[in-house]
Amino acid sequence: MKKIVHVITGLGVGGAETFLLRLIPELVQAGYESSVIYLTGQGEYESAYRLKGIRVIPLKIRSPLGAIFGLRRLLKVLRAESPDLIQTWMYHANLLGGVAGKLLGIPVLWGVMQSNLDRVANKVGTRGAIRLSAAFSSVLPKKIIFDSDAARLVHEQIGFDESKGRVHPNGVDQSVFEPQQDRRHPLWVELGIPDNSLVVGHVARYDVQKDHQTFLQAAKIARARVEELQLIMVGADIEWANPTLADSLRPETEFAWIHLLGSRDDVHDLYNAMDIFCSSSIGESCPNVVLEAMMMGLPCIVTDVGDSRRIVGSNGVVVSPMNPEKLAEELVAVATLSRAERRAIGTAMRTRALDEFTLSSAANRFVDCYDEMVSSFRCK
Repeated sequence: MKKIVHVITGLGVGGAETFLLRLIPELVQAGYESSVIYLTGQGEYESAYRLKGIRVIPLKIRSPLGAIFGLRRLLKVLRAESPDLIQTWMYHANLLGGVAGKLLGIPVLWGVMQSNLDRVANKVGTRGAIRLSAAFSSVLPKKIIFDSDAARLVHEQIGFDESKGRVHPNGVDQSVFEPQQDRRHPLWVELGIPDNSLVVGHVARYDVQKDHQTFLQAAKIARARVEELQLIMVGADIEWANPTLADSLRPETEFAWIHLLGSRDDVHDLYNAMDIFCSSSIGESCPNVVLEAMMMGLPCIVTDVGDSRRIVGSNGVVVSPMNPEKLAEELVAVATLSRAERRAIGTAMRTRALDEFTLSSAANRFVDCYDEMVSSFRCK
């Protein structure tokens, strides 16, 4: 069995971490033993990786200075692991893993999974890592894997090596994300949602790029026209105890129709409680949650960021970001369709997801790339 080590910045709840957790078992089936090294020393997803039998090694880097000692530890682990390939994920890991691979003579593939490089959406350290990545992209990685055409375009515009880019969209497991209509009523009872409701779902951790405020503004406007509207919002820090989020809400009147559920490990099931899915982000690349909602047969309203427009196709609804009035207008438009019309749209969305965005097809793209790299490296 061939061996690959994945180096990732952290194991918090995020798109790259989620996709990697799903990808590794597929790689094992294809003959790639995988272990994960993450730069930081904490992450909510570490236990989820271990539960799947994935070996996880934290480097416990706490500061830029700590990266020097972290590199030494990384080199030590990689020498012991002796992998055929190193796959890195996100900018800081791309740089550190790229340097380590170069020093050890192990081919490295970078993973880049965002398309919004604006200052407001990225911390100072991240912006610095992006600039360094552009400068060293022709030297450190053998290939650069982007998860969207949009991500590839914006990175190559700032200097990422154009000859090394490949686009591998994410995918989701259709056997996990499978609609179950019999789960709808029990979930509504659990959440206290009235029988005559129409439920809009939003799944995203609390982060500036997810723009929860625009979604909430739009939902309030829409509910003035569709009184049966209810919201299910899921994600890290999506709870009434989050003052930044809750300050814009009125618990005494909105608690009855806005359900802030925080982090949940049953998100795949919660989709069954939704009639419409909405993504309000100002920055995405290939959003896992949109793929999940499509696979669950939900009509999707998304902002025109990353590859979201291409992903949802002609049956999706696309609006400009940070535009609550337009988002509200489209929410009302979809909400006032008949149930049969929404179901037909949802069926088309699932068909599109099955055709283009399954986990197995995503994994096959990585395996083909890895096979090519291993074959090329062994021939030298």
